[in-house]
Amino acid sequence: MHHHAHILFLVVFVFTFLPLHAQGPSGPVLAAVSKKVAKAATNTQKKKTRKGPKKRARLPKKRVPATAEEGDDKDLGEGIKDMGDDIKDFGEQMVMRIDRLIKQKSFTFLGDPWTVQGIPIFFAARNTGMHLGVHIMMNNIRRQDPHKAQFMGQVLASDQGQLKHFIQLDLPRAFNGNFRIRGRAALDRDLQQRYFGLSNETTVDRNAAYNNALVYQNIRHQPSFTLEFLKRFGRNLLIGPVLGLKWSTITAPAGSLLAQQAPSGVNGGRTHYFGLAIVDDRTDFEPYPSRGSAHELFLVFYNRILGSDYDFFRGTYEYRQYWPLHRTLTLAHRTFFETLNGNVPYYELGATGGLDRTLGFGGSRFLRGYFENQFVGNLKLAMSLELRWDPLTFNMARQVFTLGFVPFLDFGRVWNTDRPLTFGPWHASTGWGVRAIWNHRFILRGDFAMNGEGTNVYVEIGNHF
Repeated sequence: MHHHAHILFLVVFVFTFLPLHAQGPSGPVLAAVSKKVAKAATNTQKKKTRKGPKKRARLPKKRVPATAEEGDDKDLGEGIKDMGDDIKDFGEQMVMRIDRLIKQKSFTFLGDPWTVQGIPIFFAARNTGMHLGVHIMMNNIRRQDPHKAQFMGQVLASDQGQLKHFIQLDLPRAFNGNFRIRGRAALDRDLQQRYFGLSNETTVDRNAAYNNALVYQNIRHQPSFTLEFLKRFGRNLLIGPVLGLKWSTITAPAGSLLAQQAPSGVNGGRTHYFGLAIVDDRTDFEPYPSRGSAHELFLVFYNRILGSDYDFFRGTYEYRQYWPLHRTLTLAHRTFFETLNGNVPYYELGATGGLDRTLGFGGSRFLRGYFENQFVGNLKLAMSLELRWDPLTFNMARQVFTLGFVPFLDFGRVWNTDRPLTFGPWHASTGWGVRAIWNHRFILRGDFAMNGEGTNVYVEIGNHF
């Protein structure tokens, strides 16, 4: 959901959170160490009660020697046995701790532990009215890489008719861990969709855009469904078919720029696709990576055989890299490239493909600070850098909270393939953001972005990339 500077407020209340990392490993470690210290203290007390003044002088001989030659095999064996007992105690206490956490924070369904997250959403927007909704997430935490199963749903509506509803199911380890299946059904009705033209050099009257002037207006109503069925090859590689169905209804007021230019797709239509996805994900933790890389390649065809009103091809490549600079500092990078060829409706030119489909360049995902869909073309190239610093982590109500700060830099541009490719001009924006992270999984993101044309503020759920 995209909320800009006109947001009055956003109320977020978390019903319950994932137990993962709710308590760190220090508890069992301290328990094991405490047991060892107590054992040592008991042995010392027994030595004190023995008769004979010279017993204290023999204490150094009881230590485990630095080398095998220095000591005796019997003493070394006893030391190893003690170490084994400590490791056993540590394992038992860790199992008990995890079991207790799961019981406290989850419910059991079909024999598996599940958690529930709920996020009521309430905000007012200048041009779309008062919004009210709820975002629900259920996770099967039998596996935590990132989960065995996840169900997510949202209902969000405004008093003026804006809608953003969806349900999503994710099974990362389906069919004995051999497949990843993800399906999503959504219903969007956007009252504030703007059209600025099809170019890399659009000029925008920012005051008119902020006030939803008729010249930029159009309304989009778009039900959609997507399905990904990816086969696992080894630990990191996934390959498989993807399917997408979308029905678009576009309303352009008389006198608007969209009605005047009347590009392909001005009245909407069906854009159904089928294609292939190749994903190589080597990041350490999918919900909030701090190291590793990921490559995603999507090749999809929109065709009348599938019921599409338009015939065209979309190829999308995304590369992400995360470098850990310190325990609390990560340098994150993304490169995004996309090409579209054929009879492409204008609203698909503005959209982006891949695993995380969204509206195009400008807005909260690409070239922050510019208006959403400000730059539209057949070729897209964008890069982003974020320095993610998480200096403050604390525990409250058996949850782990992290506060992060993120300076960032975005740059990119689009091209229209009916013209010779040129190197410039490029668009760039910079700014800083704040991240509130619960249990390393749920992320509330706020960004302030600025560029040569002005500034913008965004509040989002989820990481930028």
